[in-house]
Amino acid sequence: MPALRVTKRASAKANPLPFVPVSDWSAVGHRGHGVQFYATDDHLIELLARYIGTALVTCEVGLVVATKKHRLALEKRLRACGFDVAIARRQGRYIAPDVTHTLRRLMRDRWPDEDRFKTVIGGLIDRVAAPATGRPPRIYAFCEMVSVLCAQGRSDAAIRLEKLWNNLAQSRSFSLCCAYPMNVFTAGHAAPFMRICAQHSHVFPAAGRTLGSLIV
Repeated sequence: MPALRVTKRASAKANPLPFVPVSDWSAVGHRGHGVQFYATDDHLIELLARYIGTALVTCEVGLVVATKKHRLALEKRLRACGFDVAIARRQGRYIAPDVTHTLRRLMRDRWPDEDRFKTVIGGLIDRVAAPATGRPPRIYAFCEMVSVLCAQGRSDAAIRLEKLWNNLAQSRSFSLCCAYPMNVFTAGHAAPFMRICAQHSHVFPAAGRTLGSLIV
């Protein structure tokens, strides 16, 4: 895995929504694993729309494992940007399984199971990476399963899941971004917070925060 990189936010002048600082998820690259910390859903959805919108406009694949609330907000934002999400879904270029259902399929005794992860997530990656004709598409993946686990107080399970994604990336090609709301972390969660950061090649702080101040 590449060395951890903390990405500074861009100038607000470059941002179409003045209240949302820019994190450049494109810095993650074709096989990176980034994490975004965020304070508001609006911030997350704007960043996610840029990320998945890039996949759709370049005829690649967007894979979004997210809550229903965030899936609906993302699709609304994409439509506002001129994307026909229904067509992309029919073409197999926009895949958005429910996070709770997907997470349930991966767990064995409340713990992420490696074999089930390979079957469910590895199998999904393999299917979307195998077009009927032409070159394999680049996969832009986004996953909230880890933040769901953290919100349940199960940070060890979230870290285990992050590691399973990293293991999968050794044999599959995809770009992955995870996201955690800042309200799941407090000063008492410094150790798991830093362990989560260590599983990623790129760390994007929440708006107006630095990495060192994220849990202060």
